[in-house]
Amino acid sequence: MPSVSTGRFPEPVLAEKFLEKKIDTPTVRWDDLKWGEHAHAFTVAHSNEAAVLDAIHGLLNKAIKEGLGFQDFKNGMLDMMKGKGWYGGAGHTADDRNYINWRIKTIYETNMRTAYAQAQYRKQLQGAVLRPVWVYQSQLSGKNRRREHIALHGKAYRYDDPFWDKYYPPNGWGCQCYVTTKSEAGAERDGIKAGDSAKETLPEIDETWAYNAGREALAPNFSKYKNLPEETRKQIYANYRKSMDKTKTTRGEFKKIIERANEADYKPLNINYEVGNLGGNRFEAMRKAGVMDSKIMATDHDLWHGTGDKNARQKVPENLFNDVYETLQEPEKIFREIKAAHPEQEKIFHLVKETRGGKKIKIIVHVRTLKNGGTTMQMRTIGYADYDYTGANYDEIKW
Repeated sequence: MPSVSTGRFPEPVLAEKFLEKKIDTPTVRWDDLKWGEHAHAFTVAHSNEAAVLDAIHGLLNKAIKEGLGFQDFKNGMLDMMKGKGWYGGAGHTADDRNYINWRIKTIYETNMRTAYAQAQYRKQLQGAVLRPVWVYQSQLSGKNRRREHIALHGKAYRYDDPFWDKYYPPNGWGCQCYVTTKSEAGAERDGIKAGDSAKETLPEIDETWAYNAGREALAPNFSKYKNLPEETRKQIYANYRKSMDKTKTTRGEFKKIIERANEADYKPLNINYEVGNLGGNRFEAMRKAGVMDSKIMATDHDLWHGTGDKNARQKVPENLFNDVYETLQEPEKIFREIKAAHPEQEKIFHLVKETRGGKKIKIIVHVRTLKNGGTTMQMRTIGYADYDYTGANYDEIKW
C-alpha cells in the first residue's frame, strides 16, 4: 500500500468511496469482467456458488475504513470461510492452506491497491495545473519485479498524455508501481523531460490490467461495458450520477471527461457535471443580471455534441479543450440575448473567449429559475463565435 512516509498516501475517503460504491457482481472467473468494468463492479472468482461475495466486500470496506492491516482482514476472511464452508471455490477445501492464504492475500492486495491507485490518480489530476509532469516509478527490487515495469521506470509524460490511460499502475497482480508528479520548474531542475508516448515503442503489460481504474471511475464510457448484467449497469449508472452531482471538475478532470465523450462509441447518458464557476467581477455582473448561482452545469450529451458529435455543424477539436475550460471559468466577454430564439429557456448568455489560435469560442448557457427562487446556469452548446454581437439582439454584460 502507499505509505505516509513516501508522501504517496491520498485522501482515504476517495479510496473508501471507490470500493464501497462497487456493485456486487458474481462471476466464475475474475476476468469475466473486463477493464473498466472492474472500476464499478465488485467480483471475486468462484464466488457465485456461495453467498460470500457480499461478505468479502463488507470485510474489505471495513478494512479500508478502519485502516485494518492484512492480518486483521485475513482473520475475518478465515472466520467467514469457515462459517460459510467456502474456501476459494473450484473444489478447494479447508486443507488447501497454501491456496487459501494466496487467495486471501490476492483479494486484499488487488482491491486495496486499485482503490488507492484511483484515489491517487484523482488527486494528482486535480493538482495537474501545478504539477503537470508525471513520472512512472517501478519496483526495482523484490520478488514482484517485472521486466516490462522496470522498462517504464523513470518515464515522464504530461498528465494528459494517453500513456496514463493504459499504463497508470497497478499493471499486474501484486504490482507495486506508482506515479509521482512534478511542476514544470521541478522537472526541469531534476533534468526530467516529458516525452510523447505516441512517438515511442512501449513494453506490453498484462492485458487484464491495461486500463486506468481512476480514469474509468471518473470518466467511464459505459457503452464499452458489455459483460455486466442489465440491472447491474442501471445501479452503476445511478451510483455514478450521484457521485458526480454538484462535483466541481478541475481542468484535468474536465479534460478526461470531455476526451471520453469524444470516443467513437460513446453514448451520452445525460449525466450532469459542474464544469464552470464564474468568480469575482464576472459573477457580480451576472448577479445584477439576475443570475443567483455562479456554477455552470453541463451534461455529457452537451459536451459530446459540442466536441465529439461528427454531425455537429461546429465542433471544437481536442487541441482547444483547455480553451473551452478557461471560457467556462473566465470568459473575456459575456453577452445576453435580448430576443431569445428559445424564450422557454428564460435568460440566455453567450460566454466568449479568444483562443490562442485566434478563433473565438462561444459557450451558450441558459438560466433556469428553481422552485426555491434560485437559479442555475446550464450549458446548451459549444462552438465558434462567427459574429461580433453588435446590433439589437445582444446586450454585453460588463464588469
